[in-house]
Amino acid sequence: MTTTDMDFGPALNGVLDTVDRWQEQGHYPLFPVISEPLGTRARLADGRMVTVFGSCDYLGLSRHPAVVGGAVEAIERFGTHCYGTQPVGGYTELHQSLEHSLAEFFGKPATALFPTGMQANIGVLTTLAGPADAVLSDQLNHGSITMGGRLSGARLLTFRHNDLDDLAVKLTEAADARRRIIVVDGLFSADGDFAPLAGIADLADRHKALLIVDEAHAGGTVGPRGRGVAELLGVLDRVDVVTGTMSKAFASTGGFACGSHRAMRLVRHSAGAYLLSLGLAPATVGASLAAVHVATAEGASLRARTAANAKALRERLQEAGVNIGASAAHVVLVHIGRIDDAARIATRLLENGLLVNPLFPPAVPIGGARLRIGVTSAHSEAEIAAAADALVSALAS
Repeated sequence: MTTTDMDFGPALNGVLDTVDRWQEQGHYPLFPVISEPLGTRARLADGRMVTVFGSCDYLGLSRHPAVVGGAVEAIERFGTHCYGTQPVGGYTELHQSLEHSLAEFFGKPATALFPTGMQANIGVLTTLAGPADAVLSDQLNHGSITMGGRLSGARLLTFRHNDLDDLAVKLTEAADARRRIIVVDGLFSADGDFAPLAGIADLADRHKALLIVDEAHAGGTVGPRGRGVAELLGVLDRVDVVTGTMSKAFASTGGFACGSHRAMRLVRHSAGAYLLSLGLAPATVGASLAAVHVATAEGASLRARTAANAKALRERLQEAGVNIGASAAHVVLVHIGRIDDAARIATRLLENGLLVNPLFPPAVPIGGARLRIGVTSAHSEAEIAAAADALVSALAS
């Protein structure tokens, strides 16, 4: 038997059936092929121009001369490749400088770099948690957190989204665990809201639990110095580990974890997601390092512009009666419900020149399909207004 005629089982066959149905109906919204990125605009492979509101380049740094220059200079100095994994040859002066810069940026003693933000979450959780422990995870956390919890072998307890009472119940249930680890997104990419970190930190203290916060979508964009939701809510010093990614506000790729010297030393010598993967390519490290420097020097104005743009879009959508749920920042979620409706609307928007991100299960709960709109500092007032009009029109038809 080959994969051509293989029965993959009801769940996976259902995925294939859904994809087939969308393609037959002309409502397939995934894998748009971009031939030329132009900031907030992009040319698709078929020649169409679209306005991009599906971007995570929140500070608009991917075209910043210093960031582009950082990548070019890194290639000229180090080439395109590292000798090996970071412990045995894949760790350059650039990697070291980026770790130091990230630790300073996020106000933590030390940093460990990972190939991706996903691997950072998996690496940290599989290092700090084991079969005798309990991982307590918000139900709308990024999937990599759930994966890390499961791979650690710990008891994985999921609490209702942003529900402190349910978290308290789950912590009591885990009282017999050797170690309790609470892990949450700072800014949730599936709902666009903030975690109630002050209350979560209080519960962590009361139950002697570790607290890990993934600031992937908030790092660089939220807080007085861009340190994320934990800084915004005044609890950064009570967070044991901050994880994140360079692929959002820092306009590159790669992941990181920031924490104590002891915890990061343990991660460097124990995390399979760190030890078993090649070091980040020099170009991405050079771009990331430059982006952190720009975010330090120019971040206040860029964050203010991003926040103002996001507020303008949220207000326009709310005035038009669009359901954006609890969206509170630059990640704006338009709630749809059925996956077929979300696919149809996203496809129609793309045909009309607006690129957004449709979210389907398992990224969101069943029956909770939605559109994710990424607002950046580079969007103009005209683009914000046009995007709101296009969304309202697509939802009404």
